[in-house]
Amino acid sequence: MTGHRVFTVDAFTKRAYGGNPCAVVFDADDLSTEQMQIIAQEMNLSETAFVLASDRAAFRVRYFTPRMEIPFAGHPTIAVAYAMAMQGNIQVLPPRSTIEIEFEIGVFPVTIEAGEAGVERIIMTQPAPKYADTAVPCIVAAALQLADADLLSASPPQVAGVGVPFLMVGVKDRDTLLAIHPDWDELQRVCEAVDASAAYLYALGGHDSDADLCARFVDPFAMYEDPFTGSACGAMAALAARNGLIRKDHVLVEQGEGVGRIGYADVDLRDVNSKVLVGGAAVLVLSGSMTAPLVIDGDN
Repeated sequence: MTGHRVFTVDAFTKRAYGGNPCAVVFDADDLSTEQMQIIAQEMNLSETAFVLASDRAAFRVRYFTPRMEIPFAGHPTIAVAYAMAMQGNIQVLPPRSTIEIEFEIGVFPVTIEAGEAGVERIIMTQPAPKYADTAVPCIVAAALQLADADLLSASPPQVAGVGVPFLMVGVKDRDTLLAIHPDWDELQRVCEAVDASAAYLYALGGHDSDADLCARFVDPFAMYEDPFTGSACGAMAALAARNGLIRKDHVLVEQGEGVGRIGYADVDLRDVNSKVLVGGAAVLVLSGSMTAPLVIDGDN
């Protein structure tokens, strides 16, 4: 059994216990896929990130939910870059430094902005969003236990993503967004029908008067709400712009109010046909070490 250094980092927030927590496991090259999955189950966060060596970038990462490995995620990328900077594994020179990280979907640059007090913001480059199937609005509304008129007619439910496909559902206002209590079984059937991993619900405005869009991530397969979803917010903002809901190159997205962990992301849509830039702050909450599981054939 081996020990590994681990950080827990809250991403998309400037204060501890806000935004979305992510466990970051360092020097994970000796861990098998099965061990990584067991650790992710043990951490029981929306994602656990594993840092590995790379011959193509500064380092490589693998991301696991408690259920499975995923090819890309937003808040773990913010958390990993922050953790590697805090650990001293990468050099950060004010006002900003750019590194490349190898993901399962390819190698992409990440910029770390720093001041006298340390790391201030991490900006990840995401691939251009891919748009897929639309879903029947009345069926989606029923799964969310809403009336048809509660959905945004200007932006019908549609699958979009930058690595993981989500069903993007616009609703008429923030109050409606916060009041949603999904029918989990029906929502799961809707997501399965359009090959979406979860639903990402959004409305114009937010708790913060500066917010352009507010959102909720609901996963019917785990019956779980994610505090902040960096891989979804960029694609959602791009879809909202594509459908004429917003007419700005820089968008502030707010998420997490419904679970008491509000976070914020700055989304840059200037080159949306080739990439989306998503930035946010991060805070170190826990530092320690963990024992890696010893996997024996026949173990459950």
